[in-house]
Amino acid sequence: MYQLSNLLAFIPSVVNTWFIYIVIMLLLFFLYFIRAPKRESDLDKNIIVSPADGTVQYAKGRHISIFLSPLDVHVQYAPVNGYIKSTKHISGTHHMANTPESGHNEGIMVTFVSNKGEEINVTQRVGFLVRRIINKINEGEKINRSDIYGIITFGSRVDIILPDGYETKVKVGDYLYGGKSAL
Repeated sequence: MYQLSNLLAFIPSVVNTWFIYIVIMLLLFFLYFIRAPKRESDLDKNIIVSPADGTVQYAKGRHISIFLSPLDVHVQYAPVNGYIKSTKHISGTHHMANTPESGHNEGIMVTFVSNKGEEINVTQRVGFLVRRIINKINEGEKINRSDIYGIITFGSRVDIILPDGYETKVKVGDYLYGGKSAL
């Protein structure tokens, strides 16, 4: 009986230790997840860059969809030098971000206007789990290419529609770096 009581006394200290380790690991993952590296592109100033890190899920004509895995940077970067024309909330579903159905997920569409007058629509879409988009921009605000403008917290799809007359050169499976990779 003495040995059983010693074992039972030991359990709370083990549980407390594991709980502390789990909390520390979750905190480290969260800090890793919300990282926001500053980016600059060496490309010609007229080239449109990717607004997000991630893998291209769809690329045809003017339309591109990028999936952000849990290990990717989840902030979004301005694709051009110009200004914010509008932001619009889009109602929708909450499917897993790496499925075709996620094109109907809830999101926020930001319309950028380049210094050349071309419109680029970037839609941040929430995923299945946590559904929050945070943007630090206002309509009419000037913005520089590769500036951070928002984050999808644990979400994870970004759709881009390039201006009329453009076609993307990226392919399904390509990995893009937000603020750096040419579209």
